[in-house]
Amino acid sequence: MRIVFKLAVAVAIVASTYFAIVRIAEEKADALAGGGTFALDGSHRAEREALEALSGKLRGWGEHELASSLERLQASGRLRVAPRLAGGRSAVYVSALGLVSRVYLRRDELVVRSLPFAEVDVPDEARRTFATIRLAGTLFHELQHADGVEDEGTAYEREMEFYERLGERNAERLEGEERRFFEWAVASALESAAAAREKATVTPDS
Repeated sequence: MRIVFKLAVAVAIVASTYFAIVRIAEEKADALAGGGTFALDGSHRAEREALEALSGKLRGWGEHELASSLERLQASGRLRVAPRLAGGRSAVYVSALGLVSRVYLRRDELVVRSLPFAEVDVPDEARRTFATIRLAGTLFHELQHADGVEDEGTAYEREMEFYERLGERNAERLEGEERRFFEWAVASALESAAAAREKATVTPDS
């Protein structure tokens, strides 16, 4: 009985130590994302509905795999909203102490308060489509890092390939103004990603 008791105590100590380290990793990950982050649960209705709308839009565009990946990430609690994400980042993948890995998304990217390209003479519908496509591509990019892609240039290349496939998949399905808006949004997303890739991969000597 004494041996069993000692083993139980040892297991309890190991378990408590492990969970304490996991908690430290969670706090470290949240700090790297600016703090004040939260999961997309029932207490954050606007953010959750925005993610559900994005998932529905992706499925309408034939991007079922990405929609499913985001839904699984959200259900696991690994997709979190970061209201204070700094550095001009829209989203970021963080791995802390090899125990906690999360994708953080800036809140104003998910719940869009103002449309991009206010200075460009294009309809709101086109700019709204761009915002949705760019958000999807940004999350696709961070999921590449979550899947083990460490090189930023490679992640951007895959993001750009995502935009190209998205455009090709929907080119024949859309018609008229809707098609023109979509093509403009995809082309703009590609340009934005190309500029971001160049900035991210530039070397000090270049």
